[in-house]
Amino acid sequence: MKNKLSPRISLVIIAAVFLLPLLLAWFMYSGTIDYKPGTTRNFGDLVEPPVPLNWEQIQLISEADEPSVRAAIDVFDQHWVVLYRVTGDCGPSCVQDLTSLRQVHRAAGRNQSRIMLTLLLEGEGQADTMQLLREIYSQFNFVRDPSGEAASSLDQAAAKPIGAYLIDPLGNIMMTYAAGADPNHLKQDLKRLLTWSKLDEQS
Repeated sequence: MKNKLSPRISLVIIAAVFLLPLLLAWFMYSGTIDYKPGTTRNFGDLVEPPVPLNWEQIQLISEADEPSVRAAIDVFDQHWVVLYRVTGDCGPSCVQDLTSLRQVHRAAGRNQSRIMLTLLLEGEGQADTMQLLREIYSQFNFVRDPSGEAASSLDQAAAKPIGAYLIDPLGNIMMTYAAGADPNHLKQDLKRLLTWSKLDEQS
């Protein structure tokens, strides 16, 4: 005859099965257990630590190509921002990159309102460039960086040529994508973030 576990031991085993994973998760979250996975699921390069971007020093550009009276923070606060730097004229590679960003935004479906595609215009000839870029996608937002503070933060986040910067709703540059990177990588990272993150105020 097989030995049967007493009801008390059975109860202890059941409790341990449910409680041990919770305790392990708490210890990892609190830092008591110092564990970091060797690999992550994101495709972009994490910026560690994240670099804050001061939206208050950045100006919106209106349809008339004049700085808005509002600071960029009034529009971009509490949104996920994909930022692309446009220096001077937007050549063929620039047009290709921005066409890919348009497709990434469209693929977000009902979450499009949570993502702000933002182009930081640097250099001369911005009026003609803006007209070209609006023809690519009407949802682009255009900004200037008169203080140079934003450019400094972006350079601090990544030294190599960057195709796009991902900025969280708290204004931190948290991830970068190398120039020429597969746009599907950005699309997949955004999909995960928008599914699980509650940082922005959108439902």
